[in-house]
Amino acid sequence: MRIFALLPALFLAASPVLAQSPAPALSEAQHADLRCSAAFAIVAMEQAGGNALPGWPPLALRGKTFFADTGERVMREAGLTREAVRTQIAGQVQALQAAPDPDAALAALAGPCVARLDATVPPLKVPSLAQCAAILDLAYEEIHAREGMSAAARDMKTLAMVLADRARKDVTGKGGSTVAADRAIAEARAAMEADGAIDQFDIARCYELAKPDEKTHY
Repeated sequence: MRIFALLPALFLAASPVLAQSPAPALSEAQHADLRCSAAFAIVAMEQAGGNALPGWPPLALRGKTFFADTGERVMREAGLTREAVRTQIAGQVQALQAAPDPDAALAALAGPCVARLDATVPPLKVPSLAQCAAILDLAYEEIHAREGMSAAARDMKTLAMVLADRARKDVTGKGGSTVAADRAIAEARAAMEADGAIDQFDIARCYELAKPDEKTHY
């Protein structure tokens, strides 16, 4: 398994000056949090490359939040500079690389690190069809405002329309009306615009729901 092939610059070897500095005195909990930050960065990079690792949830958003929050907290609590925290995380990555079985070493962190993640960054909510239609329509408007009717904007609009149509079919298939379905989409959109709740949802689920049916295409 290609675990360490795609690491951001942050996780490459620390500079010689920093590497020669005395290791700061960190608590066991701080060490564990930085170790999990390193693991989340590795797994997120693998997931971005299409390599789903067993035992790990989607980390593009939640892992990034944990990483940033943990770094800021350790800096504050331990009185460290940002570079010193980066050196500590790089050391955790190097320790995983140096393990006899790097894949197994990373896998062993899934349980405890996901538990720490769940305790600090709530799991993403699973959106409904109506919520997904609203989410992707808002995404379309954001892209369109920035780029005009670009290819990306057209694609996003198509996905939003597909989801809205499927939301209507889902409601009418259960005896409801298209008016009720449109109302649900409008209410979902209004709620997200009011409190910025989009980041609380697993948006990857929306793309799954928008996939073409078998033997069809957009």
